[in-house]
Amino acid sequence: MAGLAFLVSALLLGAQTAYGLPSDATTQACNEIANSLPGKTLSPGLLSVEYQYETQQYWATNLREIKPACVVQPNSAQDVSIVIKILNKYPTVRFATRSGGHDPNKDHSTVQDGVLITMTDLAGASYDAQEDVAYVRPGGEWNDVIGDLEQSGVAIAGGRLGIVIYAPWQDIRLLNPGLVGVGGLLLGGGLSFLSAQEGLAADNIVEWETIMANGSIVNVNAVRHPDLAQAMRGSSNQFGIVTQFKAKVHHMDDVWGGSCAYDETKADELYAALHEFVGHGAEDPKAAIIFTDLVLGVGTRSKLIYYFYDGPTPPTSGPFAQFFNILNLACLPKRQKYSQLLRANGEPVRLLNARSFFRTKTIPYIASRPQMYKEISEKLANTTALFLNTPPVVRGVQFSVDFQPLPSVIGKKSAAKGGNAMGLGASDPDRIVLIYQGAWNLPSDDEAAFKIAREVTSWLDEVVPQWMAEAGMPLDTYLPLFLNDAMFDQPVLQSYRDYEKFKALQRSVDPDGLFSTRTGGFKF
Repeated sequence: MAGLAFLVSALLLGAQTAYGLPSDATTQACNEIANSLPGKTLSPGLLSVEYQYETQQYWATNLREIKPACVVQPNSAQDVSIVIKILNKYPTVRFATRSGGHDPNKDHSTVQDGVLITMTDLAGASYDAQEDVAYVRPGGEWNDVIGDLEQSGVAIAGGRLGIVIYAPWQDIRLLNPGLVGVGGLLLGGGLSFLSAQEGLAADNIVEWETIMANGSIVNVNAVRHPDLAQAMRGSSNQFGIVTQFKAKVHHMDDVWGGSCAYDETKADELYAALHEFVGHGAEDPKAAIIFTDLVLGVGTRSKLIYYFYDGPTPPTSGPFAQFFNILNLACLPKRQKYSQLLRANGEPVRLLNARSFFRTKTIPYIASRPQMYKEISEKLANTTALFLNTPPVVRGVQFSVDFQPLPSVIGKKSAAKGGNAMGLGASDPDRIVLIYQGAWNLPSDDEAAFKIAREVTSWLDEVVPQWMAEAGMPLDTYLPLFLNDAMFDQPVLQSYRDYEKFKALQRSVDPDGLFSTRTGGFKF
């Protein structure tokens, strides 16, 4: 028995050493939280299965290496309030909040040797038919929300990927890390398949149950807090921790959609269809796409397009229909429930198990430059060629750029619903939100991958103004960065037209800097 006790002690000590040693203040904060919320706080150790599970729930595998001092699993606003009030007693303790874990940026929803607050037990949605609104909790994935609301024939503008898998022997989730979470998308702005009809996902939030920096619980809404409501539509978590969203709903029945894969021989036809869709797609706001250009190892390139139409059958003419005249390798669109579409969209993404980055750039639609999509794709392929084709080939999984249409009608919808932090407006032009993504295997390649991300957007910083000048477009066209798709070193909030206004507002509601200095993420 003595030998066994020594072995267990040695293993636990080794685990503690591997995780690192949190500060005394952090340990005290974790202990106080555990005492205040019995059964809702997890600590590291070889025998802590739940702790291990929670710290693996990230899209990017590099984030799974980060180990908090403790993990808190609140299931109410009151629980979160208790945690924040305790954290205010320990001003040196860092913390993070995680919804779905899709953001690959270090320290945004992770914290080494700090307090991690997860929304795992704050998931799902309900529909209030009398008010015609949905009450949405921040945890879980979009399939939770859409699946719950679908029973009532409604949805909300939200994520475009979602899949949930349960263990057959009990009602727990299997390891299914980091698909697009609810809270992060709604606080970051959120492009949706419904955005041309409803605006950004964040535009449809009418009330936020929020734990403020002092631990108070406030129901923020546009009537009582107009500036704060606007700021919370697209500035992430700098104003508080949201434990419930009250959202406008979109009534819908069956939809049509799915993904299609194309080989590189179809590139020119697809770029032509994309250019036509971006320039005229708003004429049919029920149609939406995500156009993905993939660059794989050994010189392989392909296209993957996600299609969505808010109706049982797609149109047979117009910009959306133009895509369907192009032969494809595999095509899965069909009539189905919205939740089925999200599950299908999430499946190939779920299988990508790698280190990762996002990086974004917003560019204008330039009618006279239909070749720009090919130019952008070629630049990515050339920039990643050495990385992807240098042995060992397994070092790189893939790089990609997504072309996400941001039609002018979205700005009109946003303005009509009170505006958002991003500053989209009724006079906005058609734009495209680019998201660059990288996936690789080796920690030693992190900086090389990040360098690729910076190189492609630096190139865009140079050439896009040239393209605009050649087209006679004003160079001061408003092109804010899109927060949900941004990399940690990008000045996202600084790109917002009302940055100074929201910066002052953030200081007024968080005078001691709880959210501005003790959590990660983009800052005012």
